[in-house]
Amino acid sequence: MLLCLGAALVVLLLSPVVLTVGRWQVRFPRIALTLWFAAFFVGCALAAGSVLAAILAGLTAEHTAGVEPVIVTVLAWLSLVATGAVIAIVAGVSEPLVGSHRAEVQALTPLVSSREQRHGFVLGHVVSDVPVAVAVRRPERMILVSTGLMAALTPPQLQAVLAHELAHLRGRHDWAMRIAEVNAACLPARLPAGSALRRATALLIELAADDAAARQAGAVHLANALARLAEMTGDVSMGLRAQRLALRRWRPTHRLRVPEAVRL
Repeated sequence: MLLCLGAALVVLLLSPVVLTVGRWQVRFPRIALTLWFAAFFVGCALAAGSVLAAILAGLTAEHTAGVEPVIVTVLAWLSLVATGAVIAIVAGVSEPLVGSHRAEVQALTPLVSSREQRHGFVLGHVVSDVPVAVAVRRPERMILVSTGLMAALTPPQLQAVLAHELAHLRGRHDWAMRIAEVNAACLPARLPAGSALRRATALLIELAADDAAARQAGAVHLANALARLAEMTGDVSMGLRAQRLALRRWRPTHRLRVPEAVRL
């Protein structure tokens, strides 16, 4: 029990330090995202293992006389209480997050003027001057694109944006972000494991989707789309993402095979 608990604490405290060394995460966002969540789930498994070890030890100690078995039994019950408290905290934190996401989707749904069935998702056109594209999974897999965005971008640029949003759907990035937000809300603010995972997830899912879209629809088109949106919205992060794409080497545009699902 103590071994699993100690290992869980080591993972909790050291993984944010190890995974933020250098700038390799920006170049390999999918690998970095995988390592972040591998550390998270390993830590959870170790914590669960310590609880299970305490329960098994308590069940064994019930048939043994002496002071030590009593202590072990008390630890087993305390572990069960702690597990119940963690489950209650997670449930209490996750419900407002789910409700907030659902409210955002419901606010956009009445603005959808038309729907187009694509391979694997529904493309919805939203009547709004605000340039926005967003992937949602509930009640169905959808990519919502505003009329303002369609007017601001060329067809190749819009294809690249759709490929970016489709990468979010296929990668289940919404679940990754939800887990990171719940984890950050449950852990004390002074622990970097919570806030660091949330920040890393928010950045890495965007970079991973950028890379997927660049390989499918063209890095130059996505970079130009991001630069245009940065100019229109004042979002500095989009400009930095455009520069990142421009500094890397990609397959020539004429050799690309744009997926049918995002082709215009």
